[in-house]
Amino acid sequence: MKSYLCFTLALLITCSSFGFKNTPTAYLVSATLVKSHTKQTLHALWKKHHVPVIAMPIKDDVDIYEIIYKAPWIDSSTWINCSGIMYVPKLKAGKKAPTFMFGHGTQISKARDITDDDSQQDICLFMAADGYLALYPDYYGMGKGDGQHLYQHAWSEAMSYLYMLYAVEEFKKTMNYETNGQLFLTGYSQGGHSSFAAQKYIEAQHDPRFKVTATSPMSGAYDMTGEQAKYMFQVYPRPFYLPYLIISYQTAYHIFPNPDIYTVFKSPYDTLLRGYFGPVRNKSYDDLDKIMPKIPSEVVKPEMVEQFKDNPDFPFLKRLEENNLTDWHPEAPVQLCYCKGDREVNYKNSEVAYDHMTKAGKKDIRLNNQSDHLDHNTCAAFAVLSMKAFFDRYKKHGQNPELKALTPFKQWLINVFAKKKVEKEYAKGGGDHAYL
Repeated sequence: MKSYLCFTLALLITCSSFGFKNTPTAYLVSATLVKSHTKQTLHALWKKHHVPVIAMPIKDDVDIYEIIYKAPWIDSSTWINCSGIMYVPKLKAGKKAPTFMFGHGTQISKARDITDDDSQQDICLFMAADGYLALYPDYYGMGKGDGQHLYQHAWSEAMSYLYMLYAVEEFKKTMNYETNGQLFLTGYSQGGHSSFAAQKYIEAQHDPRFKVTATSPMSGAYDMTGEQAKYMFQVYPRPFYLPYLIISYQTAYHIFPNPDIYTVFKSPYDTLLRGYFGPVRNKSYDDLDKIMPKIPSEVVKPEMVEQFKDNPDFPFLKRLEENNLTDWHPEAPVQLCYCKGDREVNYKNSEVAYDHMTKAGKKDIRLNNQSDHLDHNTCAAFAVLSMKAFFDRYKKHGQNPELKALTPFKQWLINVFAKKKVEKEYAKGGGDHAYL
């Protein structure tokens, strides 16, 4: 494996606008070539995973790098290492790639291998094979990054995108690699939230190098104090989300006076949860769900539940409100993908964001319901197809005022040969976990 160490000039003006101290002289720490795919090996991989080439074309060989880069910690003075994966298409002479960024879904475990058998990493590989420079940020504290992961924390999610872009700029100069100025942001589940947060913060910088072309957040919890919060008080398939949020927000905001955050949880959870959120975090969320109550709010002490419901100034509630992504005005066009059968991330998160933004005058935004029946995981493949079709129109034509998704022919093919079959199998009781 070949490692490229970069020492180019830091982007001081942009950093100073955030008020960060001790700005590093370069953001890219290392870029290590891990794997290379030819079009032949990609065709074999597509065949192995039953991926139709008509949906995910193979036009370019792809080099896969792991990168380590600097980003600011939440104290505005400490700089930490973050990690991510970069999929570099080997374009023909004279061609320039658009930049594509994908935010992955929720994970408890810090560990992340680079593999062709991870469905989310494969999305980046699919896009790179079709000519996109595809970037996969691990988020703060994940992969080979330092620090604690801050779950559903909009600012740190966005910074993992933004500073990866800074690092990639340095990589491009070292490799004489050019992009075409287009920037597409997307992600699924937590990645829906993180990609929408990235759009918000990147657009706020008004940096001409990073002008967002379009975004397609998918099945994200944008309305955490509204529609998503309702799930915390009923039987819920992923109850671990709540302690993950509480522990993350204590790290970010020091909400509760007792530094031992586990004291907010009822017995026996005040003891049991300690084995899942330590610095190593080598457990899966399936492991965690097994020890959780079926109703998430039952993991915390009753007085905290009462405060959340009755006190509008409750610090945890106020901090959640700060991380909602429903009441702001995106500049670039937006497509919100979701499924109405989703029992993990309420589809109304997307509708609330859409309603707020259209009432505020946003016109180039669309809702794209993939299915009235499919749940969270089964929805993902169809959301990804709609995402790619949405971005491809901008990639090819530059503008897309009608905000079309799939062409009628492709939509017919998907409905007839894929979606109806999956919905039928799902209705038989296979459940969401059958499609993980």
